[in-house]
Amino acid sequence: MSSIDHEDPRRVLARHGLAPKRSFSQNFLISREAVEKIAEATVASDGATVVELGPGAGTLTTALLRLGASVVAVERDRDMIGLLRTELAGVPGFEVIEGDAAKIDLRGLRDRLGVPYAVAGNLPYSITGEILRHLVESADAFSHAVVMIQKEVRDRLVAAPGDSDYGALTVFVSARMSISPVTIVRKGAFHPPPKVDSAVVRLEPLAVPRAVETPAFRAVVRASFSQRRKMLRKALRAIADGADVDRALSAVGIAGEVRGETLSVESFASLARELSPALSRPEGEGSKT
Repeated sequence: MSSIDHEDPRRVLARHGLAPKRSFSQNFLISREAVEKIAEATVASDGATVVELGPGAGTLTTALLRLGASVVAVERDRDMIGLLRTELAGVPGFEVIEGDAAKIDLRGLRDRLGVPYAVAGNLPYSITGEILRHLVESADAFSHAVVMIQKEVRDRLVAAPGDSDYGALTVFVSARMSISPVTIVRKGAFHPPPKVDSAVVRLEPLAVPRAVETPAFRAVVRASFSQRRKMLRKALRAIADGADVDRALSAVGIAGEVRGETLSVESFASLARELSPALSRPEGEGSKT
């Protein structure tokens, strides 16, 4: 990859005597069509800045650069860092830094770069949840994110209340982000092929969050989905006194007989606000029966 032309990552890896590492959950995207769809969904205009999480052999990196973006690539595999620095040496607008995609200081990057930026990446399956959580917590740092995840995770993210895939992950992410499907990527589009299909989604931070993720909000959501078949009243009694639960449900107009999987993000937020005083009560003041 002496220029920023597209090249099959298998050839790039072979040139450096490298192979995918299971310890890093490395599955390299070999479909040029899929790579270009991710790049096009990420780069809004020439001159955009993109923080790429887990660039690997640089296949998406080069697609982003070809669209006129500047790319800050965050990679934790030092072999891949060496590969990228060799392959893209002297390419304008490219920088690679060593870091963990699930922990990189996205706000610090915003301050250092001094310009709005997008996030892109083919997320390692083993830490997809951690990275999504990190993106939600750092949502004020970037304009949007376009990421590859397992298809089953995509299905959970876009599920509606009452759907079988609707769960705590749906609520936590959609409380802060709008979620748009981009494309499906079949397992044969990777080297080595994973056991499941993947999907690309675009996450865009909401100007006004649907809910603020307080400790009470987290507790209510997790309790509501901990045993999906339980009625909401019974599920919430795991974290609060029964009388407090009944008062909170009555105050927000939610029947105790419904199940948590039917509640909207806004309903969870209202319920959490009502239960917050009870959840912050010192231990021993009231039972959880």
